[in-house]
Amino acid sequence: MSELLIMLFLWFLMYCYLILSSVDFGASFYLFYGQAVGHQESAFAPIHDYLSPVSEIINICFVLLFAAAVSLSPEIFLNYQTQLAFSGILAVLLILLKGTCFTLSELLPKSSRLNRICIAGNGISGLLVPPVLSISMVVSEGGFDGPGMDNVIFFVGKLFTNIYFWSVMIITVVSIFYISSMFLTFFARSSRNETLSEKMRGQALFWSMPTVLASGFVFLGLEMQNPDHFMRTLNDSWMFLISLICLLFAVTLIFLKRWYGFSFLLVMAQYFFALFGYGLSHLPYIIYPDIQIPSAVAQEAGRPWFLLVALILSFGTVAAVLMFKSSMVSRNADFKRSNSK
Repeated sequence: MSELLIMLFLWFLMYCYLILSSVDFGASFYLFYGQAVGHQESAFAPIHDYLSPVSEIINICFVLLFAAAVSLSPEIFLNYQTQLAFSGILAVLLILLKGTCFTLSELLPKSSRLNRICIAGNGISGLLVPPVLSISMVVSEGGFDGPGMDNVIFFVGKLFTNIYFWSVMIITVVSIFYISSMFLTFFARSSRNETLSEKMRGQALFWSMPTVLASGFVFLGLEMQNPDHFMRTLNDSWMFLISLICLLFAVTLIFLKRWYGFSFLLVMAQYFFALFGYGLSHLPYIIYPDIQIPSAVAQEAGRPWFLLVALILSFGTVAAVLMFKSSMVSRNADFKRSNSK
């Protein structure tokens, strides 16, 4: 029973981190984009009100993820020290860089060159954190153990010549843009900022097609990397079908300029079913082909009640965090407008 609870905690953390970090990292990048690339700083400036140091707390999730995974099987740490250390240390460095850049950008004068550099560092480093953490997902498919893997240079070289690695990197970065733009479209509309809402709506529509293409690329990479797991995903294809339907409906609502809040809930459902389908088809293996959890635990995790509990916990937590943060930003914006009058 304890192992099943750990698995539930693992699903919960993975999903929450996926959505919350994508929104925050994407918002950081769009703030940089509006200032340095798009030359439309005033239009994207309201995104700054959404960002806060509290957002960095979500990065603690990946530490808890690591602890939960190791508690399921201590052999992971013993047999994959180099691979896990490389991913973990690099992610920590990027998180520290992002946090430092964000703090300095808040303290430095807005018109200074150093402030703009810090905003750029905050936006770009945030895009790199999820892909670096996703290296563990690549390693979990097998093929990264054996002679030479204790050497970091050899391990990195094998990563960079692996098709599945690049497919995971692409879908991770594309998802950051897609998830954040979909949420920020709703956020801007609820904040009555039509200019920002239209710009983020355009971004959401633009990134929807790359999301579909990147998803297909991931399945192609998975088939090449681990044919056994790919065949298992076909058994759970109904989850990926639901995920695709959610994407189509969400994009349609954005295109029609209707129900932005509900469209983001569909995005949340899209990634929940995609992530859960991937994870369920991965069981009972943690890392192919040697490390796995007891088959009895894997069977319980595949039951409908487990899916329902994970769905309620994940959806409830993510929605509550995002809605609470958005409401606080909206109140601050209303307060500033009332004082300006």
